[in-house]
Amino acid sequence: MASGVKVDNSVIEKFHDFKIKKTTGYLVLGFSDDISKIVVLNEGVNKFAPNATAAEKNKKWAEMLNALPANDVRYAIIDIFYDTKEGSRTEIFFISWAPDTAAIKRKMLCASSKDALKNALQGIRNHIQATCKADLDLDAIISEKTKSK
Repeated sequence: MASGVKVDNSVIEKFHDFKIKKTTGYLVLGFSDDISKIVVLNEGVNKFAPNATAAEKNKKWAEMLNALPANDVRYAIIDIFYDTKEGSRTEIFFISWAPDTAAIKRKMLCASSKDALKNALQGIRNHIQATCKADLDLDAIISEKTKSK
C-alpha cells in the first residue's frame, strides 16, 4: 500500500552526493510538516582520514543514532565499514526507524512510504527495520554481515 507521499528532489540529490562524493556520512530523512513529502532532516559529515580503520570510519554511527527521535519515525541512510578475510568492505544501509513509542498513524505512514523511498534511491541492498536502539547495535550488524560473507 503506497501512502502517496512524494520523495523530495533534495533527498535524491543528497543521496547522490552521499553515494558518489562520499562527503556525507549519513542522512536522516523524515516527513515534511504537511506530510506531503519525504525530506532530509539531518546529515552528517564524513570526518575521517583516508587511511582510517573501519572502527574510526564507523564513529558516525553514534551521531546518526542520536538523530533518531525516541517518539517519531525516520529513515536513515549510512555507510557501514567492516573487514573480512578478503579485505575492507563498505555497504550502504537503509534504516526504517519506527519506535514503539511513535504514534500508530506515523508508523503506518512510515511503513507505507518506505518502498517508494527505496525505489527512488538506487543502489541500496541492505535494509534494517528498527523499533528500538537495541535493533541498531553496530557490532551485531557487522557480525551478521561478515557471517554471511
